[in-house]
Amino acid sequence: MPARAERTVRKSSDSELELVGEPTGEFYEVVLIFGIIDILQDYDISKKLEHAYKSIQYDPSSISAVDPKQYSRRFRDFIFKAFTDDN
Repeated sequence: MPARAERTVRKSSDSELELVGEPTGEFYEVVLIFGIIDILQDYDISKKLEHAYKSIQYDPSSISAVDPKQYSRRFRDFIFKAFTDDN
């Protein structure tokens, strides 16, 4: 998948704590290769219980263990947002 990436520079002295640096305005052509393995995970009773338990503490739509249809919508929305065409 062809894409463009912007170079970033970490400004802080403790660069391990800073995950993403400051944008530099320098862009590079890159090729992205990634795999999706979540299809191997069953949404069984243990995942349903995990969702119920975590829903008490957190926003139900933000936790990882969600219904497969909701998960697919969230994943699709993320991909569209992450790989927008900037032309």
